[in-house]
Amino acid sequence: MEKKFTTQDWLKIVGKEKLQTFQDCFTRVHCFSLGFFDLAGTPITVEASSSLFCYSMMQKQKKRCKKEQEQALASVRETGKAALFNCYSGLNFFMCPVYLNKQMVAFAYGGGVAYSTEDISGALREKYKIPVISEHKLMMIIALLEQIMGMYNIDAANTIKVLEASGENDSVGNIFDEKLSKREAEVAKLICLGLSNRKIADKLFISEKTVKTHVSNILGKLESADRMQLIVDYGHFISKNIGETHEY
Repeated sequence: MEKKFTTQDWLKIVGKEKLQTFQDCFTRVHCFSLGFFDLAGTPITVEASSSLFCYSMMQKQKKRCKKEQEQALASVRETGKAALFNCYSGLNFFMCPVYLNKQMVAFAYGGGVAYSTEDISGALREKYKIPVISEHKLMMIIALLEQIMGMYNIDAANTIKVLEASGENDSVGNIFDEKLSKREAEVAKLICLGLSNRKIADKLFISEKTVKTHVSNILGKLESADRMQLIVDYGHFISKNIGETHEY
């Protein structure tokens, strides 16, 4: 039975602090609000540059705002793609789905922008610092965000197949160019499957402290900055070698 991945599984792989840093940086560059939420609409990061105008409207029209957000999320869940929406106040927002192993696990929600100075009065723009951006530019930014989020969509099914085949041939270390010891390769394999240090320790019957030591050695030997880079690099290796050395 295929594992059902959750928002928390994704956060463990990405790292909540790193996701927050990415979100804040993305917002500073593009000058509009952005936040990440689970599929129930619960925030998983602190929204960056939250729109003062949207906050004000939410206080006055909470039910209406919530209904529009729910309808937008339902639309994105149905299509599986990022989309732009226009709210009743005249501003525009977007939602971008996040996937792990081809399963939607979260979404990015951002915007609160006007397409032109004619969409909203100058007084309101000044009072609430509402950003003005062309629809074309906003769509390009959303497309970039969708591509970045797509980098986290690791195909666990193919990963497991290759790892199992490698295990049968007793060549797990070769996946990592023989840079790792057999035990380090086993730990790296489990990291790439999204397991936490605690779960790796339980699976290999070793202490969590030993796992941490292995992780440090693995990242150093493979010149990976962190677990996420290891997973992304490994996923690239898998996609490149599927069909070349294994048949499925």
